[in-house]
Amino acid sequence: MITIDPAELAALEARAGVVARTLLWVEAKNRDTGETETMGLWNGEGTQVFEIEGETRVYRGPALPSISPIRGGVGLVVRQVRMEAANLSDEVQQVLRGYEARLARVEIHHAMFSLETNTLVAAPRRRFKGQVDKAPEIRAETGGTSRAEIILASAARVLTRTLALFKSDADQRARNPNDRFAEYGPSAGLKAVWWGEEELRRGGGGGEGRGRWDRDDRGRDPWT
Repeated sequence: MITIDPAELAALEARAGVVARTLLWVEAKNRDTGETETMGLWNGEGTQVFEIEGETRVYRGPALPSISPIRGGVGLVVRQVRMEAANLSDEVQQVLRGYEARLARVEIHHAMFSLETNTLVAAPRRRFKGQVDKAPEIRAETGGTSRAEIILASAARVLTRTLALFKSDADQRARNPNDRFAEYGPSAGLKAVWWGEEELRRGGGGGEGRGRWDRDDRGRDPWT
């Protein structure tokens, strides 16, 4: 159920006029450092600071020309939201090129401003939480306008993940050259594992053909 702030509800009922803005918050991994970076984009003018759930966030715009309707619902259905971003914006290029945008955590809030005072009516209200599903970059033809479409998937997508598949050493090294976790995976099944008995290796002498301890400490056969 959507909970609307009383001040926001009063502004709508007053019919004095309001302006709704969309705020996109992205938490993605930096391709160069591997650290998590944050970026706030909105469809308002200039840079604006908002306090959201006790956290101060900076949003830069205009960067979000259009967004598909956000439809809520009960259940575990994965819902998608399509956002058209101005590709020429430095901030959008940083998200798509400088960060690992795919699977990045995202939140969408709606902020409502008064037409009379141009101030925020109430704290921004969250409308969507999920991750970036696809962020293809679209290059314009000569003389055209460049743009990019970002497709978001709701948080229910996490529940659709399947079990991890077996990874070979080559697959692990492709992701991280220093990852040696699967280095001995192919030969693991070829190694002998002794359970309940100890392997005995001798340099020579009698009993050399017996490869294991098969008598107890008193010289008796434990199996008879």
